[in-house]
Parts: sequence; C-alpha cells; structure tokens
Amino acid sequence: MWPMRPFLTALLAAVGALGQSLNLSHDLVTNGIASQNMTPNAPALDSRPLFQAGVTYASKNHIPLVTADPGSFYFLTPNSPYQYAYLDSIQNVTVDLQHSEVYVAQGSIMGIEVDNSTNFTLKNFTIDAIQLPFTQATVTGVNTVARTIGIKQSGKYPLPSYLNAVTVPAGFVNDGYFAYVFRNGTQLRTTGRMPVAGPVSDSSIQITGSDPWTTATQLATIQPGDTLVLELRAGIGTIFASNTTGLTIQNVSVYESGFIGVFTDRGSSITVDHVQVIPRPGTDRMISTNADGIHLGSAGANNAITNNTVKRGCDDAIAIDGEWAATVSAANSDRTVQVKRHNTAPIAIGEAFDFIDITSGAIAGTATVVTESPPVSAQMGSDGEAITLTLDHAVAVKENFGVAINSPNLRGSGTVISGNLVYQQTFGRGIYPAGVANVTVSDNMLEETGGGGVLVEQDEGLSYGYKTGPASNITITNNIIDNALGFGVPSYNVLSYAGAINVVVYDQNFNWVRTESMSAINVTNNFVTNSPGSGIRMENVNGGSVTGNTVVNYGLDPTNYLWYLAPGETVAQIESELRQPVLVINSTGVTNTNNATSGPYVANLSNADGSYRIAPGSIATAWGHFPVATPAAASGATLPSTLGGITVTVEDSAGVSGVASLYYASSRQINYVVPPGIAPGVSKVTIGGNVSAAFAGAVAPALYAANGGGTGVAAALAIRASSDGTQTPVPVFQCSPGCTAKPMPLGAPTDVLVVELYGTGIAGRSSLSNVTARIGGLSATVAYAGTQSQYPGMDLVNLYVPRALAGAGEVPVVLSVDGVTANVVTISVQ
Repeated sequence: MWPMRPFLTALLAAVGALGQSLNLSHDLVTNGIASQNMTPNAPALDSRPLFQAGVTYASKNHIPLVTADPGSFYFLTPNSPYQYAYLDSIQNVTVDLQHSEVYVAQGSIMGIEVDNSTNFTLKNFTIDAIQLPFTQATVTGVNTVARTIGIKQSGKYPLPSYLNAVTVPAGFVNDGYFAYVFRNGTQLRTTGRMPVAGPVSDSSIQITGSDPWTTATQLATIQPGDTLVLELRAGIGTIFASNTTGLTIQNVSVYESGFIGVFTDRGSSITVDHVQVIPRPGTDRMISTNADGIHLGSAGANNAITNNTVKRGCDDAIAIDGEWAATVSAANSDRTVQVKRHNTAPIAIGEAFDFIDITSGAIAGTATVVTESPPVSAQMGSDGEAITLTLDHAVAVKENFGVAINSPNLRGSGTVISGNLVYQQTFGRGIYPAGVANVTVSDNMLEETGGGGVLVEQDEGLSYGYKTGPASNITITNNIIDNALGFGVPSYNVLSYAGAINVVVYDQNFNWVRTESMSAINVTNNFVTNSPGSGIRMENVNGGSVTGNTVVNYGLDPTNYLWYLAPGETVAQIESELRQPVLVINSTGVTNTNNATSGPYVANLSNADGSYRIAPGSIATAWGHFPVATPAAASGATLPSTLGGITVTVEDSAGVSGVASLYYASSRQINYVVPPGIAPGVSKVTIGGNVSAAFAGAVAPALYAANGGGTGVAAALAIRASSDGTQTPVPVFQCSPGCTAKPMPLGAPTDVLVVELYGTGIAGRSSLSNVTARIGGLSATVAYAGTQSQYPGMDLVNLYVPRALAGAGEVPVVLSVDGVTANVVTISVQ
C-alpha cells in the first residue's frame, strides 16, 4: 500500500482542485503565486504580471475558475514588445473578472494574447487603453491646394505628435496614419479614410495618396469646427488568440484597438458572445477600433459569433476568412512548386490545397502536399519565406497563383454568425465571410455601414497582402440590412459596394471576372432597405438562390462614389446595374424568385431612445406611414390590441406569432409593447398590412431622457434616505422649455441618494448581478432592475449614487445589462 500513497495524494489533490476557484485579489500570496495580490482600484499597481501568473497557475493546477474582486485593474508593463498579458497552453479555465475594467498602458500592442490553449473562457470585463492608438482634434482650416488640414487640440485628447513615438513591433501590421472627419457626431460623407504623411504635427496634417476621396474637391467640404480623428493603424488585436480550440469570450467590451478588437487566428470552436466593440460609453470618442471589430482569421470549424455589438470600427465589423497559405513564386507544370509563405500560416504536409488562378478566381487544381523543402522542422515560419512543395500529382500553376486550404473544416465550416448588431461602421463592411465554407449568417441587424452590409468576396488583388480562395455553401438569411453604404463615403472600388448584400469575385487588378468560382450561395428572407445601390447583387456563383427577400428603397444614389471602374466598363452601365433591386449576373443555377421589391419602409425601434434592439415585453415604436385617420391613445390600465383601426402582429425568428398591445397610433407612429416570449433574432412585424422587420434581443436596455430623445439628463426620480428613516424627494431635471439636469445634494454623510431611472428592455435580464452601472466613471450599486407596475413594458432601475461624486456636477450614467450597454444619460451631483 505504501508505494501507492504519493499517487493517491496527488490524485486527491487534483480531484479537490476541480471544485476550487482562485481569486486573484486574495489568493496569490497565500498560494505563493506572487508577492502581492491583484488589488482593484490601484492605478499604480501593475496587475499584468499578477493576472498572468494567476491564470497560468490555475491551468497547471487544474483550478477551473479564476475570479477577481470587481474594480479597475491596470496592465502597466508589457510581457514583451508584442503584448501585455501572455497566456500560453491554458487548459480548462474560466476567467471571470466580475464586471471589472482593465486598462492597458498603450493601445497599439495586444492587451491579452492567448496561444495554444483549449477550453479557455474570458468573461465579464471591459478593456481600454490609457494611451489610445488614435486621437481627436478640431479642424481650424483646410488648404485644398496643398491638401493640408489645420487642427488644434480637442478637450483632453493628446496632441497628435504623441503617435510619432509609438513603437510598432516587427511582424505587426503597420499601415501608417489615417484621418477621418466627423460633423455633429456623424462621419462626413464627402471624405473617407484619408492617408496622412508621417511624422504628424500638432497644428496640421498632410493628406497623401491619389485616392479620389482625398482630392481638393472632396477636402473643400471640410469646415472649421469639424472633428478630425487621426489613427495609427497598426498592431494585431486588443484580445488575440492563435492555435486555440474552445476559446470563449463572453460579456466583454472592447473600447479601443490599434488594429482589431477581438482577433483569432487558426482557431476552432471559437465563441464570441455578447461582446461589444464600441467607443467608450460616456465619452465623445468618434471611433472604437482602428480596423476590424471581430475577426476570425484562417478559421477552423464550428465557431459562433453571436449577440455582439460593433460600432464605429474603421474596417469590417465582423469578418471570417480562409486566407491563402502561400503564393506561387514561379510558373510550373509538374509536382514541384515553389511558393512564398503568406503570413505565418503553416503549410501542413498531408493537407490538400487549392491552387487559385488570380486572373479568373477559378481553382486551377487541387493537390496534397507530400514533402517540403526546407523541411518543416527547419522552416522559420516567417511571412514571405521561400518553400518548395512536392505534390501528390502535377498541377499547372503560374506566378502569383494562390495556395488555399481545400478542407472546409479549415475554412470555418459550421460557423454561425447570428444575433449581432452592427451600426455606424466607419469604413468597412458589416459582415464579411471570405474564402470560407458552410457558414450561416442569420438574424443580424446591419445599420449604416460604410461598405456593404454583407459582402461575400473572393479577393485576388495583388497590391496588398490579403487573399482568399472561393467561398461555398454560404447561407445569408433573415437579416436586416438598412442604409448599407450610408455611413461615410465608401473608400474603395465600386465592385465591393455594388449591393447592400454583395457576392463578388475579382482578379489581381480589382476587375470583375465572369467565372463562377463560388458555389451554393443562398440569400433568403432578408429585409434590405435604403440602399444607395442594388439591394442584392449575386455574382460569380454556380448554384444557389436569391428568394423570399424584401428589398425596399434601393438605387437611391447610384451615381455617387463610382471609384475605379474597370477597363471596358462605363458609368452608364454601372449606374444601370446599381438601380436594380436584385441582380444575378455572371452566375448559373441561381434561383431568383419571390423577392418583394416595393412597399413602404417601416423602422421598428426602441421607444426610449430610438436604438435598434427591442426585447420581449419592451416598448417599441414603429415609424412609417400607416392607415390611421385620427391619432388614438390608449386609456385605462389595460392596453388594447387594436387602436385607430391598427393591429400589430410580431412573428419571431422561430415562426411564432403574437399580438402586441398598443399605447398610441397615428399615421406616422405606432407605439406598442412587444409580445412577451418572442425569440431573439429578426422578427417580422405586420402593421395594418405593412410588413417590416425588427431586431430582437433577450434584453435591449434603453433609458428614457427628459427631452424624449434618449440623450441628455435622465427622465428619473431621486430619493434621499436619511438614517432616521426620512425619505426626501430630490428633483433630477427641470424643463423650461429645454430640459437640464438639476444639481442633487447628497445630504448628510449618513444619507443615501437613490436615483430611479426609467427605461425599457431591461426586465429580461439574466440576474441582478449582471446589471452594472457607472456614474461619473465610478461603480454604482444597482439595487433593483426590473419591471414597474404602472406602465406595461416600462422598467425601473434603482442606483445608489456614490458619495465620492460630491461636487462632480453633471456626469454620465452608463448602464449595462447582460453585456449590452444602454444609451448614456446624465444626472448632476451637487
């Protein structure tokens, strides 16, 4: 028995550890992990090595849960020039930071990098940078001849010259400086992403390049007082993972990135759920990330990108791709092919690869790699590395042909992109599946994207380092695409923005091709509205369907922004195509039937702030034209289902219908309570014969403001409770006629000031612990979040005002429910 004792001791310890958790704020010293604990709200404490050591320890000791006390944590020193926290080979660990805030010192390198890990979860935190990878300035003037824009410092944003000192590590993307111009909070639609000469100065910037949206004519539309955003587009991702299986990122908000917000490379079974990539709420930041929001690169199988929000990124909001593994170096027609590695992706022996003809997009041949020279063990793994491949049979190739993975399981097979809200995307597309197979894009809302709402693209352009192979078996169904191509100017060639939903292949010179390299693309039952060009353009596809879609208000601006026409194309030809609601071209075997292309446009929005999500039991407003002769309002405690002769029926994404209760009906506006129990996703809303769509989530938190528009001072009540039990009402706002915040005294040191916020879309919260609030940047206790008894669909949130805000004046209130942040309102503290 004695020889078994060490084994039994170790086994019992491991079994016991399975039921344990590690609290980074209390257990690091006790367990000998570090000399101090990761104490929250200590700006001088470098939490990065403590976080890294604690998570690594948990993985090695089979501790499944890592937590920390809620608060703010600061990653002040990088683990290396490439990243702050580095987590390698983490197994079966969940890190729950319990709604804490993480700040990295500098936003151009990775905040958290996860490599070679399995079944690892990051959840419940926000991440921001102390030094942002962009700044904002105020325009003072424009010299259109010299193409210079005069600027001055804006608020507390740093002077632009600080970007000159940012070091970009070798191997990172470094595209240089770009500028965007905003007026009254909206991107100026006459200018797009403009390259800027470096180094940058603090008084003016020099626009460079020959892009047509940076000409003197376009620059002349910029006015003094406009806001200019200057970014250094460089880095990898704020959260980055590679070679990882079973990674989950959940209830995380990313407020900045020098490049991509959440980026995974060569990962499978990746879940990105209830993640927000948005400008920091309560600030006047114009952008969130300098490039993509969420991007799964060289994606493996069975991923889920669900229930996320992406706003104001400077490239694609949500992307998944199967990139090239290599580029052919020289023409050949036998079994031995010379290639250059593309990025650092491995070229696996025994794997089948497609060889892509970049003049047509067609697959020239498919073969399996048998051997490589130099051997894999001697390769450097660097971008551009020369490798000679021996194939199992001969394939005729030419220089610059692409080498793409053939297996669908290494091109995103089984991935679902669903339930996501994308809006005001500053430069790129809404959802971008490229070179992937067996991917479903469903029940998303894409509103005001600089590029197309959904772009399925095979990219063979040679002027930059991004390439893909053909896509196949892509399903795009039950999405709302509104105002695609409508936020800012499309800053690229016309073939990428010819439709709100666009499927296209182009050659090495960015010209349209006539071949059919993509297959089985199905675009069904989508609601496409308010498109400057076509609603749907399906091109270069062999087999598929465009059926059951509603395309309303299309071809609204077909003559605008026709950059870079290909040889042989005419403006008249392109304009004619962009005026069509649905266009299937250069394709065979594509069914094009039962698409509705006329009818009224109706927007179904939150009644509290006009935001795009609604929720079961919330109050929504439909804006449009309705057959109501005389406005009618409900009276009494019970709301009717018919008002002004109008009934509202909501059919959810699961096909279940319910009748809404009505508050108000007029010829332009219907206020209704969304039927309880509707499934998340895109619902069909029928109002007096008008059929439209609404985007539903499990929650859709929105707060009422005193001005009725969802901004400014909250429409709220406040009570100051004294230790003797006295409760004193305290006014929150005054309107005469404009509404302003009324300073609220905190009272005696023992008094408690409680603010009662009114909203909607909140009651479906998963738990009170998943409702968080910050007032003036300080964490505020949420005492209650749920229904109130008087008005159906209206919710109530009670917050304790932190006494540390004494004398703060008007401050923002930021409320988040299950990872979704509401519109920001304000209160004033005396």
